Amino acid sequence: MPMHKLATLAYIFYENEVLLLYRNKKENDFHEGKYVGIGGRLEPGETPLECIIREIKEEAGYEFDPSEVHFRGYIYFDEINRKKESEDLPAFNWLVFIYTVTVKEKRDFTNSEGELHWFLKEKVPYENMWGGDRIFTPKLLETEEIIEGKFLYKNTGISWWTFGRD
Repeated sequence: MPMHKLATLAYIFYENEVLLLYRNKKENDFHEGKYVGIGGRLEPGETPLECIIREIKEEAGYEFDPSEVHFRGYIYFDEINRKKESEDLPAFNWLVFIYTVTVKEKRDFTNSEGELHWFLKEKVPYENMWGGDRIFTPKLLETEEIIEGKFLYKNTGISWWTFGRD
């Protein structure tokens, strides 16, 4: 039976730019070579909002009051295998709470996950992102709408998805 995990993901904005994390520092990182938002797993006793505030501080060095962080929706990722080369491994289902936040200044920050890069919103490197991220990230960058979606992965590719609140 697949395991369910809870996580958060944030997109940090500065003017017309978005901060993404290029995952290239951790050994055996499932996200290696991908650009992702800032975020991670909920710790025991943590709410999604508490988690994303902690993750932003740990991964990007910014500190926020809860009123500055905006809930933008959730994405359910179904049957993600932890190793790219095998379909026989247990699947992990993730419910990811999505947030956005705006900063007043860009800063340099070093973390253990990867390298932080600012991109103009119209120049996001979608070709180096997960398939699901390529679908929901543009909506986050273009609107203030609450989003929801579900993505079924087989190995590292999407085999089925639904997106939107229609």
